[in-house]
Amino acid sequence: MYNVLVVDFSIFKNSIVKIFKNKGYDVELCESAYDAMKRLKAVDFDLVIADVELPGDNAFDLYKYISTHYPHIATIMTTEKSMDTFFDVIFHEGIGNVLSKPFRKDEILNLAGKLITKKNIFGLNNYINNIVETKRVRITNSRQIKPAVSIIINEIKKWGFVIKNEISLNLILNETIINAVYHSHGLSIEKKQRIPVQLGEGEFVDTFFARSADKYGIAIDDYNGKLSKITILDTLYQGIVQNMLIDKAFENDADVSELISETGRGIDLVRKLAGEYYFIIKKNVRTEIIIIFDTLYENDATLTHSSLKIIEDQSQE
Repeated sequence: MYNVLVVDFSIFKNSIVKIFKNKGYDVELCESAYDAMKRLKAVDFDLVIADVELPGDNAFDLYKYISTHYPHIATIMTTEKSMDTFFDVIFHEGIGNVLSKPFRKDEILNLAGKLITKKNIFGLNNYINNIVETKRVRITNSRQIKPAVSIIINEIKKWGFVIKNEISLNLILNETIINAVYHSHGLSIEKKQRIPVQLGEGEFVDTFFARSADKYGIAIDDYNGKLSKITILDTLYQGIVQNMLIDKAFENDADVSELISETGRGIDLVRKLAGEYYFIIKKNVRTEIIIIFDTLYENDATLTHSSLKIIEDQSQE
């Protein structure tokens, strides 16, 4: 089995250790970045799970240390704070996976397994257990996007799910599919100018949607793999900066309209409004954005949606 190093001083430390031990992982616990660095020199770990708020230590120095000396080791950062308060560091350090506490057992286990093995990273069936039905809408031109979104939302309703915020879901799907149609096919100028486009022969964007007894999920796929972790982080960072500008504008009655951009709105909407979500990338091959809505999750007020999950496979296979 795989070796996991948990670096945590919070009340959640023992529960995280237990989650992985119960799944057969070999787990060690350190309560400081300094101790973690010593263990990394002594043991071959496959995954490090480190809390952002370590006493007397800088967890980001630990991340930088791992990235420099052990770049093959997968890393997940965890936090009880809002990511927005330190997203500048996330961006500059290139951190792709941050989970907000408390998180669900199956969520961290699923993410950990995929980061370690890079196997079974694509497809809703690898993120939702016991799927009973899957459907697909294929898009070859931009005029098909709005009708496709309507089809998906109406079908989810027919399945018996209550969509708590249909406007938000509509926005998320429209923006992410638009990005897949335009940006992934080198049509960013056409998007900016709002020009309708027809994709080339053999080019398309697939939107899959599936359900289990208590979940439904949506996956938007393009087959060019042009999105990257850095692009995602940069887009999210710019969105956070713009939100701060808007907040200050309200406070000071200032005009910041020239500083506000629509760029990356789809990715930012996914982060803010979706439940569980993943950005999955196989470089130059495929990009998939998976969004999962869980009826049990939505009814649990202790859980937060403020997480970041990027699974990036840069192998040439």
